[in-house]
Amino acid sequence: MASTPAPKRSPRLSVDQWTQAALDLLVSEGVSAVKISRLCDQLQVTKGSFYWHFADLAELMTAVAERWCGQQNDAARGLDLVESIPAQQRLEQMSAILIEHRSWSVERAIRDWARTEPRVAEAVRALDRRIMQLVQDALTDVGFDAEQARLRAGTLVYAGIGFVHGRDSLPTPTPEEMHAIIALLTQP
Repeated sequence: MASTPAPKRSPRLSVDQWTQAALDLLVSEGVSAVKISRLCDQLQVTKGSFYWHFADLAELMTAVAERWCGQQNDAARGLDLVESIPAQQRLEQMSAILIEHRSWSVERAIRDWARTEPRVAEAVRALDRRIMQLVQDALTDVGFDAEQARLRAGTLVYAGIGFVHGRDSLPTPTPEEMHAIIALLTQP
């Protein structure tokens, strides 16, 4: 007598897999696209798999926020490494990260999400303040007084945020153009 094959079981997913899938969907399509059924279809699992880890979508989004905030802490620790290189190279390295495509996609999606998620909004504010201080310190190291360093740092940081949001309607600056912008703002 032939035995009937056992039904194929869905893979057991971890909390990290769920939060990464939700973060990827948030980045690619926005926070409104993150739905339980959509994630289950994408991950090829049942809703029971979702509810094994999370009580509801709000709990998943809290976990996603915690994941992103943790990643930003890692990024901030990376900024500490940038502080150890000469000021002009610091600014160049930060601008190279800015024009990287993946960086823009994540940045724009997270800033949009921050409009409705207080914890993410605070993490964005903290990272912005950290970057502003890093740029201001680099400009002070280049030789500008505190006022000029603050004004020029503000211009560079706001330009960076503008690059993120203007990406789809304005040309992407080349590395050479970024170098020229930094030179323009760092020359006495």
